This record gives sequence, structure tokens and C-alpha cells, in this order.
Amino acid sequence: MKTLRWCCLLFGTALLLSALVGLPRKYNPELSIQYSRDLLLLMGLLVATARFRIAPVVAVVATLGWTLALSYEWIRSVGVTAMSQEPLLYDAYFLVGHLYILMRDLIGSKAATIFGGVFGTLLVVTVLTWWLFRLIQRRSMSVPTAALWAAVTALVATGWAVEHREFAKGQNSLADLVENLGKSVEIKDRIGRVISPKAYADVRKVELQERPSVHIYIVESYGNGIRRRTVRNEYYAMTDGLQDRLRSAGWATMTGLSEAPVMGGRSWLADATLLSGRLVKYESVYRNLVPHLASIATVPGFFNDQGYTTVLMRPKDTARPGVALVNHFEFDRTIFSKDLAYTGRPYGWAEIPDQYALGHLRDEVLAPLGDEPNFVFAHLGSSHIPWDEVPPLVEDWRSFNDYKRRGKGNADEQLSERQIKNQLKRFKRKDEIRLRRLKPTADNIDDYLRIITYSMEAVIGHVLDMENPPDMVVVMGDHQPPLYKNNTDFTVPIHILVRDPKLHREFRKHGFRRGMRAPKLADKIRHEGFFSLLVRALARPQGLKMPKYRSRGTSRKQK
Repeated sequence: MKTLRWCCLLFGTALLLSALVGLPRKYNPELSIQYSRDLLLLMGLLVATARFRIAPVVAVVATLGWTLALSYEWIRSVGVTAMSQEPLLYDAYFLVGHLYILMRDLIGSKAATIFGGVFGTLLVVTVLTWWLFRLIQRRSMSVPTAALWAAVTALVATGWAVEHREFAKGQNSLADLVENLGKSVEIKDRIGRVISPKAYADVRKVELQERPSVHIYIVESYGNGIRRRTVRNEYYAMTDGLQDRLRSAGWATMTGLSEAPVMGGRSWLADATLLSGRLVKYESVYRNLVPHLASIATVPGFFNDQGYTTVLMRPKDTARPGVALVNHFEFDRTIFSKDLAYTGRPYGWAEIPDQYALGHLRDEVLAPLGDEPNFVFAHLGSSHIPWDEVPPLVEDWRSFNDYKRRGKGNADEQLSERQIKNQLKRFKRKDEIRLRRLKPTADNIDDYLRIITYSMEAVIGHVLDMENPPDMVVVMGDHQPPLYKNNTDFTVPIHILVRDPKLHREFRKHGFRRGMRAPKLADKIRHEGFFSLLVRALARPQGLKMPKYRSRGTSRKQK
């Protein structure tokens, strides 16, 4: 009878602890049924050492081992639910933090209660596991040795049968944990090189004698896909027309291609790569980089150090659950959605038309600066999907506010479960970040051309309307549009507009060509190489010692 009760205790403990692995399936039933093979090994170790003095120590070690295995399986399940892939523990650290912020913004103090409940549950499970393991060891003392090993063999055979019948998937939890930790440490070391304050030391030494104003305008989703054969002629007709207008106003133009770190979305990673001169391909890299942006060399930091007034404009950005408005690059002035005081009807995803945002920037922010040197980084939003509504181009940008707003628009929507999952999928780690939300049908491509044409017209019109235009204007895309599933081209057009052709010399050396038609793909630069290229372009006409051109940013590989 004692042997039978002991066998029930052994199998009952294994069943209970295995069931805990599947707790996340209560939230996401699509998760596969899994169990940890480590539990069988740990329980076998308990039985094997039950009659030795080290039994209590083994019970503690086994308890800690099982707690780690269980925690890792829960983390693995959260990663699969949030990102459709198993997360690196390094990424999971940032993912859990972001999830907590989302929940806190949505449900307030209840978020702390929920997270505390999870950790409390894990503590209770740990204590319960230790008690069960010690009970198994004590009861083993009165069970014949043959029966002990027969039961353990039966337990292992049960696990094999469960896997063989494909009822559940067995995981080597602790081995996977160790492997994951190794990869996470490797990634952390790599990121440490990215945020090193020693990077771009030669850029920091550059002191401009003349301070030409520089503006960068990012046209959302303006990618090299715009040169698709079916719309190429219409696109060239548009850019040729813009070039003629610019030439008549005294502007010289050159165009190149720049390879973005992402395709189809995640603009903030493309922006961070461009402005930091460091490849920011993954969300966890971005989260690790952000706290250091004030202390490392960046494009805005370079202009701040030179005495420029720096301005950031992101017309779509609003504070919302899980996302706060933070000036990470420490611009002197910021312009977000509420600052624009837009009361007109919403257009598309961005709601605020590019022309309105640019008009506000030109007349309300830049005009008072006069001839003061300034650096502007403006990420426009009208060309973000969907492309079914193109704003009009009007004589007076202020007239947009004469139109009555219809409905609440996207900004007032509550954060849904689907939106939460989309935010958490930012942490997904792939060799190529390629998002596709639309199929490249003829209608979608035509809509794409129309919206890009609108945004380009709005930007060039803004440049030509400025009373004190900058010396250099960069108009470029952030990433390719979300159209092409198997496209391997991550490049975007980058137009350099200058009033003094001397500022073009450095760009010409790196594959840019005259006009507004992009060169061949082989002549591309990379977003992370733009920082050093820009500083060289400003330093060369002044006869200053130029910093090294870093085509791949801070990467050791530069070709």
C-alpha cells in the first residue's frame, strides 16, 4: 500500500507540475501543449539520492532547477503569443517592461497587482515544489528499491509515449535556457559596442567655421519601389517637374539610394539608425540605445554642439497607452500632434495633412528664427497606409482648419487587444524586418504613387515658400512601402537639395547623381552611414579635417 501511495505521489507531482507549464494556454489556446523533459530528469535525481545525506541539498537544487525551467517556459509562451517566435531573454526583458507600461496605462494600479500576482504565484509554486520533492524523498525510504526504479522507468516511458503520440511537445527547458542566455550575452556585448561613447570621436572634433542650416524631411514609406515598371514613367515625370521648379529657384539637386534597416514599417528604427549612425534593426537594440542618446554622438547632438537651434517635428505623435512623448535626441524644439492645433477634418492614418504640418513649421516655428542656423528633422505621415484619401493642396495651409472635423479619428480610439499584440510584435527578431500589409495590385500601386506625389509636392512647395530657406535640404524615405513580400531591395530615394553646389561634392563621391532620378542600386549608401557622410559634406567646403566615412556606422565591417 505504501508503494502504491508513493507511486501516486510521484505521478501526481509530475502531472501537477507539468500542468503548470501549460498555464499560458488559458490565455492563448493556440499554444501547443508542452511539457519539460527536465522535470523527469530532476525527479529521477530526487529518487536516486533519496537515501543519501545530500538528499535535502538535491531537493533544493531540483526545486531551483524546476523554477528556472518553468519560468523559461512561461517566458517562451509569452514570446510566442506576442511575437510568434521564441524570444531571446535579452529581448524578453524589454518586452515584459513594455507590456507592463501598456497595462499600467490601460488599467492603472491593477497592472502592478497582476504582475505581483504572477511573481507571487511563482513563489508559491516554488515552495510547493520543494515540499513535494522532499515528501517524495522521505516516502522513498519505505519503498523497495526495485519498485522505486520501476516507477521512475514508468514515468520516463509515459513521457516518451506522450511525445511519440504527439499529444504534447517535450522541451529541454534548462538546456534551451543556457543556450538562450549565451546568445543574449553575445547580443548585449554587440550592443555595448554600438553605444560606446568612443564611436564617432573624430566627428565630435569637427568645429564648423560656417554654419549652414540643414533640414531633413522624411516622406513616410517613400521607397525605391516607387520606380516599379508600371508607374516609373509617371514617377519620373513628377520628379522631373519638381527638379525644374527647384532649378528655377536656384537650387541644385542630387539623388542617391539609402538602404534602410527595415521594410514596410517600424519607422522609428529607421529614424534611429539615420540619426544615430548606428544600425538599429531590432526593438531591443532601440530600447537599449535610447537611454544613451544624450551622451553619444548623434546627428542632432552634432548640430547642438555647433550652436544650432534643433527642431523635431512628428505630426502624428500623441501620448497614448504604452507610448509617451519623449525627446530622446534632445532637440531644442519639438512639434507633436497637439502642438499643431489642427481642428480640420482628418485625412488618412496621419489625420494632419503634410502641407498643414509643414506650413506650421515654416510660419510659426522657423520664421521667427530668421537667419539663425537651424537643423530640422521632420517625419511626415500623409503617405502612411491606407492610401485611399489624398489631402488637397491648398493656397493657405491654415484653411484646413476651416473644414469641420468628422468623427473622432484614429487618435481617440481605445487601445485594443490587437493593437497591444501589434506593439509587442515590435520585439520580434528576424534577419530581415519585412512587413507587408497590402498586395501590390495595380490599384494599390496607383494609390501609392498618388500619395507619394502629394507628399513630395507638399515638401518642395514648403521649401520654395520659405523666406529664409536652409542651405541644404534632404528629402528621403524611411523605408520601402508595405507592399512587397519577397523584395530584397531595402533602399529608399534620398534627394539632396543645396543652394551652394560645393555641398554636393561629398555626396557625388558616394554614388549620388545630378537631378532627382536615383542611381543604380550598386551605388547605394546605408542609413547608418548617413551621419558621417553628412558631416563630411559640411566640412569639405570649409577645408576642415574630415572624419572617416563609416558606410556601416559603428560596425567593424565597413564595406
